[in-house]
Amino acid sequence: MRRTIPPISCKTARRDSETHSTEFTCLHRPRTGTLRSGGPWVAVFMSGALWVGGVSSARAADDHVEEEETSEELVVTGTRTATPLGDAPVATEVITREEIESSGALDVASLLEEHPGIDLYRSYLGAAVRMQGFAPDQMLILIDGQRVLGAKDGVIDLERFTVDHIERIEIVKGPSSALYGSDAMGGVINLITRGASAPFEATAGYRMGGRGNQAANLGVGFDREKLNSQFTGGYRGSEGYDLNPEDIQTTGSAYQNFDVSNRSRIDFSPDVWMMSNLSYLRRDLQGIDASASGSVFDRRNRIEDFRAYLSPKWILDERSMLSVVAGHSIYRDQYFSDQRRSDRLDSYTETLENLTQASAQYDRLLGERHFVTVGIDGLAQSMESDRLEDGEGYRSRLAFFAQDNWQVADDKVRLDLLPGMRLDLDSWFGTNATPKIAARLDPSERVVLRGSLGLGYRAPDFKELLLRFENIAVGYVVEGNPDLKPETSRSAQLGIEVQPAEVFWLSANGFYNEIDDLILIGTLDNGGVPGPTRFGYINVAEALTRGVETGLRLDVADPVAIRLGYTYTDARDRETDLQLQGRATHRGNARVSMHHEPWNIRGMMRSSIVGARVFYIDEDFDGQSEEVPSDPYVTLDARLAKGLGPHLEVYAGADNLLDEGDATFLTMPPRLFYIGVNGRFQSPKKTVDPANPS
Repeated sequence: MRRTIPPISCKTARRDSETHSTEFTCLHRPRTGTLRSGGPWVAVFMSGALWVGGVSSARAADDHVEEEETSEELVVTGTRTATPLGDAPVATEVITREEIESSGALDVASLLEEHPGIDLYRSYLGAAVRMQGFAPDQMLILIDGQRVLGAKDGVIDLERFTVDHIERIEIVKGPSSALYGSDAMGGVINLITRGASAPFEATAGYRMGGRGNQAANLGVGFDREKLNSQFTGGYRGSEGYDLNPEDIQTTGSAYQNFDVSNRSRIDFSPDVWMMSNLSYLRRDLQGIDASASGSVFDRRNRIEDFRAYLSPKWILDERSMLSVVAGHSIYRDQYFSDQRRSDRLDSYTETLENLTQASAQYDRLLGERHFVTVGIDGLAQSMESDRLEDGEGYRSRLAFFAQDNWQVADDKVRLDLLPGMRLDLDSWFGTNATPKIAARLDPSERVVLRGSLGLGYRAPDFKELLLRFENIAVGYVVEGNPDLKPETSRSAQLGIEVQPAEVFWLSANGFYNEIDDLILIGTLDNGGVPGPTRFGYINVAEALTRGVETGLRLDVADPVAIRLGYTYTDARDRETDLQLQGRATHRGNARVSMHHEPWNIRGMMRSSIVGARVFYIDEDFDGQSEEVPSDPYVTLDARLAKGLGPHLEVYAGADNLLDEGDATFLTMPPRLFYIGVNGRFQSPKKTVDPANPS
């Protein structure tokens, strides 16, 4: 039977949410349709079981319409407004808190390593991620919707982000520049932090494993009538690893990682509240490098990352809401290379980045079929480094964005359109417009079709614009190029999700992306003047990525769930028709999880099967690179946990059980066994008697 779901306002949704994700509270437009408990959405079978993100109810003005209640996860990244996962017009994959805990991962890199459609690889720059063939610098990493600093050669090292304070991760693949601007041409990964879920709660954990791996975490939170606050802190450390004992240099750095954070919410009234987010991270790394001439260097690297943000929100009336975000980030990187038995080639480099972000967003329900979002983003970023031409760089960006979530039809067949546009005014590059249109069609209750067309762009970073690095010993200079143009893309997505039965989900999503003005390093003209060889950044390349992602989820029995995924990616240089380096054409993923409630036992196994990847290496030193394929590989992780009463859990697990990895093509950490214990206490929630609320 079809019926009208009455409006659900942020006023009721906000206080009833078990997860207190109020920074994403929204106004849900009236919807004529069948109420669904879950749904065949791509986030379900690609990420795991549904996470119940909010319980909301509202009374319709018409006495003939009964109060409805929904219980469904809210997602925000695909539209910048909170939307029930089953209603999302843009496919969003969610990694829930339950999956984070069951995976045994300590950081975001380890968590994403075997996620369907994610290509995570490690290098001297850290752990980087690719999706749909896009490079790491074409992917946008957010924390609670805000940009993060610290990219090195375009790579945000995901190993530096611990998962202790993360409630969930939302992943949107494909063009997202229409909402987020530069760097989102290939997709967005949004790390959403945790709030307290009980009047008082405390968590603690300790883990130890091989190679000196240790991790400890502590969390304290409380949820009172007007204030919700969660404090988390943690330590991680490892001795590092070496995948080629025949040479002196190390593959993976030894490290120590300290982080503290607080997320709070203050309710000034039922219609006005404010979120705050504070965090500090210190990461110390050590390793050994060697030059071609035989010199040995002891490398030390200290990274510090501070973030502070405030986000007040106002419910203006039952149809509109205003959200404001303002904050500042500081990223400091100190790098020291100490040559053994000499100080001739010693070097010290300090890089300091500052980023101020501010935005305002207005959401309005117009009539019964249009949910309109308009907003403005402002950004001011600076960098100080000895490797920049003048020692420093500065840029600012002002952007305007708008979208309309238009319910075209919702009778026998549901049809939603989501047109959007963003206009960026950049102090370096002028104006960049990035339109996008997405559509969702439900031809039946068990079939969902989604598609999108959009443009994207990536503005060059400070290094590409202003770098000045001279290697006297080898005889070359690398220079930035202030005349670079932004990289641009044209993208199309088309997907289908089918739920033939309550315990069975299927999906397939095809993608096609053309990328122009790719920025690469090329040789610059010396103008006939003798001197070292000059290299610089130039817009010289064009690329094409296309393929299909498929997924399946099967609930074999109540405690057992199976998730399978396969991704085919064809990523090529459009001029040479050569495959892009390091991209696997075939990639498969599997995850099996179980929960035996009578024994309070949870188990998980996850695996990736990755096909051959192509690299271009000058093996015979003739000045021409040869095509060198790497071997396929298989990863396997496992974890088993046993609850000891309501407050204590012990666990054991293993990462990379098959011990894959090599020093050239696959620099992943070798096999690791670990054990640990987690403790959790939550005070009971206060229940209110409706007959006597006092």
